[in-house]
Amino acid sequence: MSILADLAPRPGRLRDAVSIGGLCTAIVVVSMTMRIPEAGLAAYLVFFAYRPDANGTIGVSVIFIFVAIFVVGVSIPVLGLVIDNPPARMVVVACITFVGMWLASATPLGPLASTLAFLLTFLLILPDVVDLPIPNMVDLLTHSIIWVGPIVIIAMITIGLLAYLFGRNSIGVVEDRMAERLAAVDDRLAGRIDAAAFAEIVMAAPAKVEDLEKFAKLSTSKADWNRLMALDRESLELMLAVAALDEAGADPQTRAALQGQLADVQSMAQASLTMPTGSRPLVAATAEDVAACIRRVGGILNGEQLPEKPVTAKEGGGFRALLMEPRHWQFATKVTLAVMVCIFMFTGLDWVSIHTCMITCYYVSEATLGESVHKMTLRMTGCLIGAAIAALSLIYLIPLMNDVGQLAMLVFVVASIGGWIGVGSERIAYAGFQIVLAFFLVVLEAFGAFGLNFGPSYDFEPATGRILGILFGSLACAFAFVLLWPLPMRVDVADGIARTHRAVAAGLRRQPATARAEVVAGLGRARELQDYTLFERAVELDSITPDWCAATDEAFRTLAVASVLERRRARRGETDVAGVDALAGAFDQDADYFAQGTLAPRREAMIAEADDLPPADSRDGALVKHLQEIAGCRTVPSQAASLQPALSS
Repeated sequence: MSILADLAPRPGRLRDAVSIGGLCTAIVVVSMTMRIPEAGLAAYLVFFAYRPDANGTIGVSVIFIFVAIFVVGVSIPVLGLVIDNPPARMVVVACITFVGMWLASATPLGPLASTLAFLLTFLLILPDVVDLPIPNMVDLLTHSIIWVGPIVIIAMITIGLLAYLFGRNSIGVVEDRMAERLAAVDDRLAGRIDAAAFAEIVMAAPAKVEDLEKFAKLSTSKADWNRLMALDRESLELMLAVAALDEAGADPQTRAALQGQLADVQSMAQASLTMPTGSRPLVAATAEDVAACIRRVGGILNGEQLPEKPVTAKEGGGFRALLMEPRHWQFATKVTLAVMVCIFMFTGLDWVSIHTCMITCYYVSEATLGESVHKMTLRMTGCLIGAAIAALSLIYLIPLMNDVGQLAMLVFVVASIGGWIGVGSERIAYAGFQIVLAFFLVVLEAFGAFGLNFGPSYDFEPATGRILGILFGSLACAFAFVLLWPLPMRVDVADGIARTHRAVAAGLRRQPATARAEVVAGLGRARELQDYTLFERAVELDSITPDWCAATDEAFRTLAVASVLERRRARRGETDVAGVDALAGAFDQDADYFAQGTLAPRREAMIAEADDLPPADSRDGALVKHLQEIAGCRTVPSQAASLQPALSS
C-alpha cells in the first residue's frame, strides 16, 4: 500500500487530528501562562495519552499521574544513596532498564513498563542532564518535582479535563467500530471492495477495538457491556463467514440476496436463505452460514436474548515459561546496552543536550529486527522533517509574533498535521509523532528551559543537540539489534500461523480453542509484518519470503472455512463429520512445524470424498474437502519429519 493511501482521509481521522492539535495547544498555553518549563515535552505527552474515546484518554492520563508520583517516590531515596557514586548509579540504571524492558516484552504492561523504566532512569541521571548543583535532599526533591510534577501531572490533568468535557463516549466509539464492520460486509457482498481488501479489514478488525474495550466497561451497565461484547464476537464471525463465501466462489445472485438481509435491523434479525436445488454444496453451506450470522447480529441489535459465550482456552505456560523464553531477556539486554552506550556518550562528551539519544532507545526498540529498523527510519525521517519546519518557523514566523496566541496557532497547525499522520496506519504513524516532537524541541525550547527564559530565543544549540541525540540513539539501537541476537520477523509470522492452525484443529474436534479475536489478531500482526520486509532486508537478514506470505493467506482462508463448519456443527449439536479427525491431526502437525519457524510440507490426503458422505452431510463434507484443498491435501505423515530448532533460541 502506498504512502498516499496511508495519508488518505477516513471517517473520524480529521476529528482525531484536530483533537490532538487542540490538546497540544492547550498544554502549551497552560505551560506558558504558568511559566512551567519544557512545554514541548509536556505537549508531546498528548501522543502517549490520546485515545479516540474519552474513557481511554482519561484512564491513561490517570495512570500516567500515578506513574509520575511513583517514580518520584522511588527515585529520590535511590538517588540519595548513589548520587555521589557514579559507577553505582550506572549499575542501578542498567538494572532498572533491563527489568523494565523485560516486562515490556514479556507481559501485557508493554509501553507502560518501558515508560516507567525511562522515567526512573531519567531521574537517576537528572544531575547530569540538568547540570545544576544539588547539594542536599531538599534540593533533590525540588528538582525532581520541577521535572515530573508540572511536566507530567499538569499535562495529564489538562488532557483528562478536556477529554471529559469534549471527548466521545467509549461505547459510542466501539459501536462505530461495529458499524464499520457491517459496512465492510455490505461493501464486500455488493462487490465494492475485492476479497483481498476485505481480508485485510477482517484481520485488522480485532486490534481496532482491543484498546477501546479496556476502558469502555467503566461507562456502561453490565447488561449493555455484555451486549456490546456479544456484538463484537458475532460481527467478527460474520466477517469470517463472508470471507468463506468468497472462498466458495458464490455467484452474484447469492451475494445480492444476502446483501438484502442487511437493509435494516428487523431484516437482519429475521435473515434466512434457502438455496435452490442444484446449488454447489460448498456455496450453499457458506451462504446459509452468512445468513445465520446476520440473523445473530441482528438479534443482538434488536435486543433479543444474547447468544451463549463460547468456551475458550487459555494460552501461555505461566511465569516460569516467560522466564525460560530467551527472546525477552535478549530484547532487554539489547535495549540496556544501547541505553548505557548513549549515557556514556553524552556524559563522556559533556554534551548534555544530546541526552535524547537515551530517551530514543526506550521508544524505538521493537521485538523484531524489521520492526525496529522501520521505527528507527520513521523516527529519523520525522525528526528531520520536524526540525526543518521548526527552523523555517524560527526564521520567518517567530519574529512576526507578538503574543502566546500566535504561537498557539502555529503549534495547533503543526500538531494537527502530525496528528493526522499519527492516527493513520502503523506504517507511517510514528513519523507523525516525531515531526511534532522535533518541532516542539526546537520552537518551544526557544521559549524557555528550566524556567530561565519565556521569551523568544534564537540559540539553536540546545535544540540541535536534541535532534542529533535522536539520530544517535536510533543508530545505537540499530547496531545493538543487528549485532546481538537479531530476531527475524518471520518468527512472529510463524507464531500467528501456528496459533491459527491449533485453533482450527481444536475447533474441528469441538474442543475449547483460543478466542477467535486473538487468533485473527495474530494473523493481522503476521500480515502487518509483511509490510516491513524491505526494512529487514536492508540489514541483509533473511526476511519474510513469498512462501510465508502465501502461508499467512492460506491460514486466513483455512480459518474462515473451518469457522463455517464449526458454527454449522454447533447449531445442530452434532459432533461427528467424516474426515474431521484426520484433518485436525494434520493441522496440529502443521502447527508444530510453524511453531519451530519452518514452513509445513504438503502431502497427499486419503479421506472420504464429499460425494461418499450421506446426503444430509454433503455440505459439511464439501467444507472438509475444501479445507484439504486449501492446505494442499495435508495429513499426518506416517513418520514425522524432524523439526528445525526454533528461530527465537
